[in-house]
Amino acid sequence: MTNVTNLLTHEQCEQFHRDGFLILKNILPQADVQPLIDELSQWVEDGTKAAISAGILEIGQQFQDAPFSTRLSQVSTACSEPDWIWQNYFRNQKPRTAGMFILRTSPPLLDAVESLIGPEIFAHPQFNFRAKLPGHQLTVIPWHQDLAYLIPEEAGETLVANAWVPLVQANKENGCMQIIRGSHKFGLFPHSRQNFTVGHTGNVGINEADLPDGEVVTAELEISDILLTTERLVHRGLPNQSNTVRWSVDTRYCRIGLPTGREQVPGFIARSRVDPTSITNSHQQWDHAFETV
Repeated sequence: MTNVTNLLTHEQCEQFHRDGFLILKNILPQADVQPLIDELSQWVEDGTKAAISAGILEIGQQFQDAPFSTRLSQVSTACSEPDWIWQNYFRNQKPRTAGMFILRTSPPLLDAVESLIGPEIFAHPQFNFRAKLPGHQLTVIPWHQDLAYLIPEEAGETLVANAWVPLVQANKENGCMQIIRGSHKFGLFPHSRQNFTVGHTGNVGINEADLPDGEVVTAELEISDILLTTERLVHRGLPNQSNTVRWSVDTRYCRIGLPTGREQVPGFIARSRVDPTSITNSHQQWDHAFETV
């Protein structure tokens, strides 16, 4: 890991606000990423055992020596119901685990976010991890703006910095992100359900005819890299046409006290210079907040 300054440079901040995004290379230490990878690896193991118990996977097809980047794909393909493990263990999951907390509160990540929104940092309620399987239409994300997935009437004036973090190498073949440079300057575009295949209505997105002009940037990243975007930047996730699983996390941040557009869902204070005692210090504290909702 190369040494990086704690905060972004003035030029990097200007680039973020001008282009709507910023790619930071080699910023996350492996120690801040590996715990979540280990947890997700265990989920794959648990799903594999459950598939065997359910009678849809042969005991000799567990691929226990396969790497994290391919094992879920290999066991899923071997199942008589290929979507079974993904549907039962990974779809719509929001893990408030130790590994996810470590990643969301990584000091270099928060340093970068602080440069953009200031030192009073709220870890936004909206976060995801994604397991994009090869050829899997349900995990193809159309062109969209993150603000459209919130309540724009509430959070339309809140600068939300989204950090997209790959847990494996992300490239054009396995479905990395694409972004339209400067597209955050055009306001909120109309969004609707996007049809990918006959009989399947996918995620909410922007119709091709409504897309703004601008340079399309393909964000190919390594583990330890981060793609930072604004809540209005138009972006999408490409289809996975490889034989690996494109694992990633997107985690959002805004200033403490500003509307999140998800007011009914707890976030947590990740950093505060004004009141350090208010900081959430563990995933147990984060999880405890949901007991009072």
